[in-house]
Amino acid sequence: MKKWLLSGVAVLMLSPTTAYAQNATIDTVETSHKSAYNVMSSSKVTAWDTLIDEVAQQMNNFSTEIKVTYSGSMADFNKNIMLALEKAQKQATYASGHLENVAITSDSKGNVTFEVKYLTNQTQEATVQKKVDQVLKTIIKPSMTSFQKVKAVNDYIVSNATYGANTKASPHSAYALLMEGQAVCQGYALLAYKMLEQAGIETQYVVGYVNGGESHAWNMVKLDGKWYHLDTTWNDPLPNRIGASSYDYFLVTDAQLKKDHSWIASDYPVATSTAYNYMQNVHFAYQINNMLYFSNTADNDKLYKLDLATAKKTKVIDNRALYITGVGDNLYYSDYSNGGYLTKLNLKTLKTGVLVKQSVSDLMIRDNHLIYKVNAKEQKLKID
Repeated sequence: MKKWLLSGVAVLMLSPTTAYAQNATIDTVETSHKSAYNVMSSSKVTAWDTLIDEVAQQMNNFSTEIKVTYSGSMADFNKNIMLALEKAQKQATYASGHLENVAITSDSKGNVTFEVKYLTNQTQEATVQKKVDQVLKTIIKPSMTSFQKVKAVNDYIVSNATYGANTKASPHSAYALLMEGQAVCQGYALLAYKMLEQAGIETQYVVGYVNGGESHAWNMVKLDGKWYHLDTTWNDPLPNRIGASSYDYFLVTDAQLKKDHSWIASDYPVATSTAYNYMQNVHFAYQINNMLYFSNTADNDKLYKLDLATAKKTKVIDNRALYITGVGDNLYYSDYSNGGYLTKLNLKTLKTGVLVKQSVSDLMIRDNHLIYKVNAKEQKLKID
């Protein structure tokens, strides 16, 4: 669920740990053992741990029919099947976050079939994997710190996503966000999970509530042995505003997040470190090397800079700057101390100049042009 969203589609929020294990029922029937759905689906196992691993592996492959023959102890058979599904979901976090429904059938010979329906499919996930590989090669470098990797993933998602459900694919899927540029919180959090995990960041997919009880999903990440919350959905303002990414929900503590989020704390790690609190109040950020130029919401949106190496914040000019972008030594922004006029700032001389005497928004650089909007109509200006 998106911050400030007052109404919208019902969000299907699925826990990767217990959502189906708690609600699924087992039909015990006498069946013949049918042919495998794929190369993994007719496995024979003698221990529950092996069965769990097998189901998790096939869920990770987005198999829709998982067949396993269990030949171990039959004591508490049905109960153990439910527990096995719950534990398999914990192992297959990304896949189980996409689960829509699971039906289980079994017989007295230990033949178990899991009929699984996902919010995505194998073809879409192959596309997701290919795209994620391409994106990570672009935004992640071997020399990056864990902080820099998390920031790169956050920035990519926020910059390329719009919150909404007007998609051909399920808006709750990572595929919709990555390939159609739009999704709800579940899609944001699942894509973040996949990208962060592949980038080598230990992460968790979190389900909880916001806005007085609306289902919501976000992530937790582990940096230098400590856990933090990361909500990419709420770092992307609503309504969608180009260049309006924020870091108010970036590497925050339990205490900070509990101001407007709730979750079952015992299901997740504790997050108490305030090491990255300097990222608070940073909006419309534009980065040059290790310096982040931003609109400081703690000081009436004045233009500041943040040295990411030292965590020091310094005011650049005493003007309200929104929709910040830049090229080389020049920043471009909407000067809300001067009618929202399109303004250019030279970072070496700190001299400013008005380029357009109209209120502008949604600034970006494209093909050596400064793109902006006046009264929601796109305009462009060639950059000298």
